[in-house]
Amino acid sequence: MPHALEITRTFNAPPARVFACFTNKEDWSAWAGPREVRGEVTILEPRVGGRFRMVMHRPDGTEIAAGGVFQVLEEPSRLAFTWKWEHGEDTTLVTIFLRDVGGKTEMHFRHEGFTSEGDRDAHNGGWTGCFDKLEVFAATGERQKGVVLEGAA
Repeated sequence: MPHALEITRTFNAPPARVFACFTNKEDWSAWAGPREVRGEVTILEPRVGGRFRMVMHRPDGTEIAAGGVFQVLEEPSRLAFTWKWEHGEDTTLVTIFLRDVGGKTEMHFRHEGFTSEGDRDAHNGGWTGCFDKLEVFAATGERQKGVVLEGAA
């Protein structure tokens, strides 16, 4: 039975700003990658059917890459894309809903199609680290390059 990961976060930025953080190459690169990892978006075609590819640069110098295809782009409230690690993991689906809450953005993130709880849980740690960096970037424009943010586990 496939497993799903769900995360809800609130960002101190309007939905259009948070949406742009997923559809602008420089913006996504600024926060991509979990703690201690620098992400680099190398391909970004923000349209339905368009592709993306990102490379995660780990502190030990190794790199891993993931990519996918945009399925839904409804600015500023919803986007969905497939997700696949280039080293052969199954293709999964990410769906993101953005809702204005008094000028801030409530994000409901769902990543589904994992074949094991372990894989889902590993992605939870990765996405949580990404969203810690996104929280700062969306609000301030400050890039968090592989920095463990204060209070982050």
